[in-house]
Amino acid sequence: MTSLAAVIIDAFEFARTGRVLDGTISLVEFPRLLDMLHEFEGELHVRIEGQTDEERKSWLLVAGSGVVVLKCQRCLERLGFPVVIHSRLQLRVGDVTEIAWSDEALDDDAYDIIPASQPLAVKDLVEDEVILLLPVSPMHDVCVLPKSGANDQKPSPFAVLAKLKKH
Repeated sequence: MTSLAAVIIDAFEFARTGRVLDGTISLVEFPRLLDMLHEFEGELHVRIEGQTDEERKSWLLVAGSGVVVLKCQRCLERLGFPVVIHSRLQLRVGDVTEIAWSDEALDDDAYDIIPASQPLAVKDLVEDEVILLLPVSPMHDVCVLPKSGANDQKPSPFAVLAKLKKH
C-alpha cells in the first residue's frame, strides 16, 4: 500500500475533481501523537475521498483504521486502543472562527468544518482526527496487577521507632 505521509493536496481541487487517496501512514510520522503513545510501532490505513455536493460545498470524507498503544493510567501497562476514523469535513475558505454559527449548526455532529485556504498535508489532517479520538485518561476495563508474595514485603523503616517506644 502507498504511504501517504508526504502527500500534500489542494483540498478544494481534490474535492472538486472527486479524487481518492488510499494508503497507509506509519505512527512514527505523527510528531504530536508520539507524545501520547506508549509504543510507536504500527500504521494507520487511511482513505480520503473528495466530493462536491449540489450546493457546491466541498467535502473531504476521511476514513481510517489501526491500533495505537497507549499507557493505561491505572496500571501503567500497555493498552491497545483501536482507532476508527469516519469524518465528514466541509472545506471553508478563511478563518472558521469568524463564521456566525446558528444553534442548529453547532448541534449537528454529522460533519465538521475545517479551513482549507492553503495546501493541506494529509498526514496533519489524519493526525488531528486521531488525536480527537483518543481518550483523555486511557484505562483497561479491568487491570491485572501483579500479585505480591509474602517474600515481597520489606520491613518498614519505622519498625526501629517501635522498639524505641517500648523503652
